[in-house]
Amino acid sequence: MRNLFLASGLALTAIAGSAVAQEACSNYVVERGDSLREISLRVYGSTDFRQVYNANKDAIGKDPNIIRVGMTLRIPCPTSQAAANTVPLSEAEKMAREMSAELIAEAEARAAAAIAEAQKATAEAVAAAQADAAAAIEAARAEGAALIRKAAKPGSSPVDERQILLITGGNYAPFTDEALPNRGLYTKLVETAFLRAAPEQAYKIQFVNDWSSHLDLLMPTLAFDGTFPWSRPHCEEAEGLSESDRKRCETYNFSNPFYEVVDTYFARNGSGYETAMSHADFAGATICRPEGWSLSHMDAVGLYEPAITLFRPTEPDACFDAVANGTVDIVAIEAHLAVEAISRLGYTDEIIENPNLAAIKGLNVMTHVDNPDGEAVLEILNRGLDIMQQSGEWRDIVSTALRHQMENS
Repeated sequence: MRNLFLASGLALTAIAGSAVAQEACSNYVVERGDSLREISLRVYGSTDFRQVYNANKDAIGKDPNIIRVGMTLRIPCPTSQAAANTVPLSEAEKMAREMSAELIAEAEARAAAAIAEAQKATAEAVAAAQADAAAAIEAARAEGAALIRKAAKPGSSPVDERQILLITGGNYAPFTDEALPNRGLYTKLVETAFLRAAPEQAYKIQFVNDWSSHLDLLMPTLAFDGTFPWSRPHCEEAEGLSESDRKRCETYNFSNPFYEVVDTYFARNGSGYETAMSHADFAGATICRPEGWSLSHMDAVGLYEPAITLFRPTEPDACFDAVANGTVDIVAIEAHLAVEAISRLGYTDEIIENPNLAAIKGLNVMTHVDNPDGEAVLEILNRGLDIMQQSGEWRDIVSTALRHQMENS
């Protein structure tokens, strides 16, 4: 488990840079700086990378956030659904994006040249050049974001009359925790989305570590405008959802996903569940899934009661303890969180991952349907996310956070 995470972290942090354009209905060799989001954005005009990922799943593996330099990807022809999901850009928006990309590329080139020159001198000169480079690239990104904001279509004004209040919780490395750098990878992404899309917008992010209270009390009473990170069920297939997931679809609106995670299964080494090749092999098992976590991916493959027995504690750690003491057979949980928890709890050799049955899901910001400003909040966040993905800043934030997680795990 630890080795898998380290390999993933190394692969991602190695891909920093820029990539050339490519076309649909062709093959593409991955270069430094590529991500599936950015490839999909350039090819289809959308960061929904599922079409590219599904066409290359065997080569990429289970984590779509990680692609390797030199890998050849098949870029499929766009489907009618992909075309329908793509919102065409105005000429002003296209020009603003091109100008933004040029500003950032020029700043990165100057920064690389300055650092290379400084390396001929002292370590202090290198450190100073790196600091200057970071400031110059930040300034270019801010200027590029301003160009894109000005070119955006009408109706995208911020909720500037008041402070937006968001809520998240801790113990969810590397995504959210007050002890993590920037209070976590996902928190940094949300804060940067505000900065790029609406720098004048006041907002505050508060941590409440009782995750269930977010949905049971704090969001329904509109004490907060949004909560993150949560998964969006397959709301388009409501008849196949559990009651809790149907309620989530009816009660909340969702941002675009800021990050995709691998949802998979963990079991005791030697139990047989860790090598199962089919979800049908889990029939009769007791499966632990923390309270408040979506069951949609389990419902879709028949893992619902009475075919299995669900155990739903409030904290993920309780799931791993239950597997270790034999009261639960399987933990259904995210790979990132599991790696950290298994190591911290001392179950590294005892509880292992089933590598055969993983599923990918997005992590989103949610707003309550009764919040009159909810859609405006999501619009700001989606626009900021789009700017970050277009500029490469999303990739930089992710690689920095995963590098820290790798080095400190």
